[in-house]
Amino acid sequence: MGGPDCGEFRIGLGVYALGRLPGAEADELSAHLRGCPPCRAELAELRGVAELLRRTIAHKRIVPARKGAGRVMRTGASGTRFSGACAYGSRGSGRSR
Repeated sequence: MGGPDCGEFRIGLGVYALGRLPGAEADELSAHLRGCPPCRAELAELRGVAELLRRTIAHKRIVPARKGAGRVMRTGASGTRFSGACAYGSRGSGRSR
């Protein structure tokens, strides 16, 4: 992607997409993006990923573990306190008689 001078700018695209690139570096990258369609296309993809990360992090819940086990972060079924019985029913997978 991009020309031979894009390497140094491509490294910062992810940080730029997150809005975390420091001022002078952000200004330089912004100037480069005006003249580099391949880097702009890559930035568009990275912004989509950055937005997905923001939404995922914003909705993540921390659920305390059982008493005595300390606090741990849980995700997925265990984070929502669903058990295997909820997922498969009380008789197990495929047994709906």
